Amino acid sequence: MKYFILVGEKSGDLHGSNLIKELKSIDPTAEIQAWGGDEMQKAGANILVHHKKLAIMGLLGVLQNLSRLKNLFKLFGEQIEAFQPDTVIFIDYGGFNLKAARIAKIKGFHTQFYIAPKVWAWNKGRVETIKKWIDELYVIFPFEKLLFESHGIATHYVGNPLQDAISEFKPDLTSKLSEGRYIALLPGSRKQEIQASMPIFEALSHEMPELDFFVAGVSEWKEEYANYSIPVIFDKTYQVLHEAQAAIVTSGTATLETALLGIPQIVVYKTDWLFYSLAKLLVKIKYISLVNIILDRAAIPELIQHHFSIAHLKKELKEILPADSPSRIKQLHAYEELKTCIGDAGASKTTAQKIIASAQNFKKGNS
Repeated sequence: MKYFILVGEKSGDLHGSNLIKELKSIDPTAEIQAWGGDEMQKAGANILVHHKKLAIMGLLGVLQNLSRLKNLFKLFGEQIEAFQPDTVIFIDYGGFNLKAARIAKIKGFHTQFYIAPKVWAWNKGRVETIKKWIDELYVIFPFEKLLFESHGIATHYVGNPLQDAISEFKPDLTSKLSEGRYIALLPGSRKQEIQASMPIFEALSHEMPELDFFVAGVSEWKEEYANYSIPVIFDKTYQVLHEAQAAIVTSGTATLETALLGIPQIVVYKTDWLFYSLAKLLVKIKYISLVNIILDRAAIPELIQHHFSIAHLKKELKEILPADSPSRIKQLHAYEELKTCIGDAGASKTTAQKIIASAQNFKKGNS
């Protein structure tokens, strides 16, 4: 069968690559075209547009790129028309992907969404949009299944794909990034996130010279790190985390990855003032990190906007660095609880099986 997969950011590229491996294992004749990244290409997809071109963050970013977004949606429509896939698969990145799903559905294509938009956090009005444009929805948190099914959406709980990625990670036991233990810095995978966090990380490294710092960077934004003195290790995030004593992590999928790898962390986030002001009005949850959202409590510290500062970082680091500190021990215990909530590996295989079955049923119904 023919599959078209649309991914909008780095984390989606990781999940997309694992999904592609499973699709090809089940369906060896699979033809896959995609918008994604290097990992998906390595897994066997023909990448038509790199997700780097979709990296737009905040309301100002959207407003500044309206013309480019319009052209991207037009291109997407043209590409699926030319390829004629048996199913179109959208992975995460809800704001962009739901608009693309509308285009695909209007054109008569079968649509499936893997890693559901976080409507429980932002905009429950999107539920009706999902119901209108998505044929099958695959969710990675147990509570999401009931939420979406209550609105009449065909929903499948498949587990969390991060367990798949982490179970495949084999640490380099010969690596020794620092003579002493160090702090891993994860500035994010989007250009705007890196630009917001790196100046603060750089200042922190000067304020705390007794500590070593390493940045886990993404090579697609290599130029954004050029003016900073902190060593950057590109495209080896799990290895950088594995050897770290603690981590400072930009909010996103990486907070959950850090927790599943068992590294105490501080979550940070900073964005443009307009987007943040609107988010405060719209957001429906108490926390921004996936760890705290899933556990429904402040298991790890979150420093947002003006709290993302040198003074607050120094305070929080001093609380989690000592091996016997109550804050550190409390985080590690919370991680064990989190792993129980997340479940075992296997989400990618389960999702691939269901995606193929659904596409086949759709095909039969239209033949």
